[in-house]
Amino acid sequence: MIKMKALIISDYDSRISWSCGFAARLKVNGFSNTFVSLNPNDNIDSLRIYRYLDEIYYVQSLQELSTLLSDEFSLVILAVGGTMHLKIYDIFQAVYFLSEIRPILISGFNGIEDVSDPEGVFCRSISDYICVNNSDFYEYASKILKDRNLSSQLFRTGFIRDYWDTEFEKAHNITNVMFILQPGILDHHKQLEHLGMWLLDYSQRYPKRNIILKARGRKGIEHVNSKHEKNYFHDFWNDFCGNLDSRVSIVYGEMEDILPNVDLVISYTSTSLLEALIVGKKTAAISDFGISKSIGNVYLSDSNLLISTNDVLDDKIPEVNLNWYQRWCCYNGDLVDELIDRSYKDFEAQYKHGKLNFIDGYYSEKNHPYLFRFRYFDTESKSSSDPGMKNILNRIKIFFKDIF
Repeated sequence: MIKMKALIISDYDSRISWSCGFAARLKVNGFSNTFVSLNPNDNIDSLRIYRYLDEIYYVQSLQELSTLLSDEFSLVILAVGGTMHLKIYDIFQAVYFLSEIRPILISGFNGIEDVSDPEGVFCRSISDYICVNNSDFYEYASKILKDRNLSSQLFRTGFIRDYWDTEFEKAHNITNVMFILQPGILDHHKQLEHLGMWLLDYSQRYPKRNIILKARGRKGIEHVNSKHEKNYFHDFWNDFCGNLDSRVSIVYGEMEDILPNVDLVISYTSTSLLEALIVGKKTAAISDFGISKSIGNVYLSDSNLLISTNDVLDDKIPEVNLNWYQRWCCYNGDLVDELIDRSYKDFEAQYKHGKLNFIDGYYSEKNHPYLFRFRYFDTESKSSSDPGMKNILNRIKIFFKDIF
């Protein structure tokens, strides 16, 4: 073995949870882990992932990221969203262009995958390996890569979270109920009123049950839905259900820490539904608003989990369709270990057979110029959801500065 050091790059929310599960398996396989947070305001040492890390860095810009990439890493794990893959890969190629070897690049999907949307595959097609959860999506993505002669390899790792060695007690009685709203989805006043009045009925029907309103992020830490979530849960309860009482709480934190104390998880769409199922919690998905891509619950259509709020009120909690469960909720650390082993062997082989070629992704500046504007223009924008992008040096400015 030459070196077993991994660099993990991530930013927010469930992407960090995905990173945590991957970091845990890397540790099991003897790796030293360095974590780079693209959110400079985060506090990684307060999270579960901290126990699996040897070094942590926070970057204000991607320009700083280029100073952290080095020949000491054998694997680079990307747990980011969308076109951020393209921006990081641009730096990856520049840093390792003259190197005799390069790290193996791994990306993946942190939760729900859409079998009608190729965008995620296109963005991640710069990777040596793409981790996939759902078996249907694996077939869908395989066809996308094959039809376009893309050389990225898919690997079905299943759902990746930090539950590898955790045993959850299965509750027979329901005491703690977690309701997961999604700020930015079903935000119309009448929709919220419908949910609020039902939740009020639920709290009155079951006076001995505690209700947890789960916030997406962590309090005081920016995340992808921060602009939607500010005061969202207090306003929701106060506007539609009355003042918060002692049985209702708003919880900020990691699902891994909250789930052990929850007996029933309710939402209309959330990756947390998959997490709850994997650890054996009672789970229900609200069907009142229909099934649509805009709600994000199409993947639940044949799960048997979709029920009305009236059924939830009557405690008619469904049993998951086992066929659907096997497709969506594969959870096996051995699969991740297999990918890590294969990736490391690919890395080692470079010492004998020479440096691996860089992967040509689907997106190119020639055919998709807007996606590569970051090469020439400052991408700082109030509407941008990409973290760590502030103060990126403008290449055109540098060019003229060198001239004058």
